[in-house]
Amino acid sequence: MRVIDSQRIAPRMQRLRLAGGDLHRFDTDANLHVRLHVPVSQEAKLLRSAPAGDGRSLEVPAFAAVATRYYTIRRIDAAAGWVDIDFVLHETPGPAGDFARLAGIGDVCGMSGPCGLGVKPARHYLLAGDETALPAIARIAETLSGTATGEIMLEVDGPEDRLPLTIPEGMACRWFFRRGAAMPSEQRFIAEVTNAVRAIAAGPDHFVWIAAEFAAYEALRTPLKAIAKPRSINVPYWRAG
Repeated sequence: MRVIDSQRIAPRMQRLRLAGGDLHRFDTDANLHVRLHVPVSQEAKLLRSAPAGDGRSLEVPAFAAVATRYYTIRRIDAAAGWVDIDFVLHETPGPAGDFARLAGIGDVCGMSGPCGLGVKPARHYLLAGDETALPAIARIAETLSGTATGEIMLEVDGPEDRLPLTIPEGMACRWFFRRGAAMPSEQRFIAEVTNAVRAIAAGPDHFVWIAAEFAAYEALRTPLKAIAKPRSINVPYWRAG
């Protein structure tokens, strides 16, 4: 995959548009994510050549090391040959964050998959997570039936980190801000999501999808016991430190 566009869509979110061929298998709502294989160092150089098939020599980037990370396809146009991937720029960046932050037009990475489950059909939904889950939640919300009801709960650093969402009329969206919160936002977020889980569990035909930092994942495992396992997903997308 080759970078064809790069945009800072929020203070801590970078969007890369990646172009490549044979993308039709990635164009599915059943699997939201892909594996990105990014160079560990942006200083990698063209180190070797490979035959292009017509007698010419084709330069191939050779990286000293490659890291694999999982990301959500935010948007895809398989016919046009591109995907959009949104990267959270953590304070302590990893290899994928570094790649997104420093990527220039023409830089390359690998992509495999797809993988990662979305939601199952339901009438009522609870979608919750922090900014790492925002691309997936935004994509899921766009695919829901217009008659769907429920709530979206998102924890981000501040108001400037909000992104526009397209959601069914019957769903509400609440944002939780870490900066300036009267109490630790992680505690408030977990408490509010716990209450929302209990409320939705009391009704019929529901599905819960949660993705956040490892501590939130652990804290929410107990209240999620009220939800039948086939009707919920709770995954840790990252670990602090």
